Amino acid sequence: MSEMKLIMNGWRGYLLQEQKSQLLFEDHAYITNVLGISLPLNESGDIAPLSEELKEQILHEQMIFEGFWDDVVQKVKTGAGKLAGKFVDAVDGIKQFGEEGWGIIKQLYRVSTNPDLIGQFVGAIWKLSIRNITKQVQSTLEQLAERLPAWGMSTFAAAAAQAAKLFSSAVEAVRSLSGWKQAVASAGLAIALRWLWDKVRDFVEPYAEWMEKIKDGNNMEAFKNWLQGTIKAKFLDLLQTQFQGIVDKLTSVMTGIKPWWDAAVSAVGGVQLVIDALSGAMARFDRYTGGGGMMDFSKLNAAAT
Repeated sequence: MSEMKLIMNGWRGYLLQEQKSQLLFEDHAYITNVLGISLPLNESGDIAPLSEELKEQILHEQMIFEGFWDDVVQKVKTGAGKLAGKFVDAVDGIKQFGEEGWGIIKQLYRVSTNPDLIGQFVGAIWKLSIRNITKQVQSTLEQLAERLPAWGMSTFAAAAAQAAKLFSSAVEAVRSLSGWKQAVASAGLAIALRWLWDKVRDFVEPYAEWMEKIKDGNNMEAFKNWLQGTIKAKFLDLLQTQFQGIVDKLTSVMTGIKPWWDAAVSAVGGVQLVIDALSGAMARFDRYTGGGGMMDFSKLNAAAT
C-alpha cells in the first residue's frame, strides 16, 4: 500500500472518529442519564456549549463504560467499513455465564445503554430486592445500638452502632450513583444483600420474636443469654467483615462485566444465589418494558483515541 493511501485511510479513520465523538456530545440524554454527567444550562435553561474539559470527562466516562462491557460486546466492521457492535456469540456467552446468567447480562447491557430504562430498572431492583432487607437489617442495628447499654452490653452496642454506620454508608453510596453505574451497582448490592439475608435472618427474625417476649419484662435472662451467644457470630461479624468486602467488589464498575460476574459468584458461594437475587426484579422489569427490545451499540468506540 502506498504512503499516500495509508495517509488517506488514516484521515478517513480520524474523520469517522471525530464524527462519532460529535454524535456522542450531541446526545444529551445519553450523557446525563447513561454516563451520569450533569450538563450546564445557560440563562435560558438550555444546554450550554460543552467546554473542552467537559468533553474530556464525557469521553473518559464513555471509555469506562466500553471497558466494562468489553468482554461481551464485539467491535465489528459493517459492509461500509464503519465500526459497529454486537454481542459475542450466544454459545460463547452461555459458556461464560450460563444460560440464565447470559440472559441477565444481556438485560443489564440493554438497561445500561438506554437513558429511558435505567431509572425503571433501578426502581424495580430497589423495590423487590433491596428495600425490604435493608429496612430490616438497618432497623435491627439501630435498635441494638440504642438498647444494648440498658441490657449491660455496651461493647456490643458500640459494635452495632459502627455496623449500622457502615451498612448505611454502603447503601447510600449506591443510591448516590447515577446512570449505568447505578444500575450495575444496584444489581451488585441486591446480590450482596441476598447473601447477607441468608446468613443473618437466623438472628434478625428470632430477635424480633424476642422483642415481643420481653415486652412485659419477663424472659430477660433467657433473652440475654441468647443474645450473647448469637449477636457477634451470626450478625455483627458478618456485617463488619464479609458483607463489606462483597459490597465493595460488586458495586465497583472498574473491573469489567466478566470479572464482576465471577466475583459475585465466588463471593456468595455459587451462581444460583446470584440468579435468585436478580431474577424476580429482572422478570418484573422485563414484563413492563418489553425485554426483547433492540440493543443500542451506537455509542461503541465513540471515545477511542
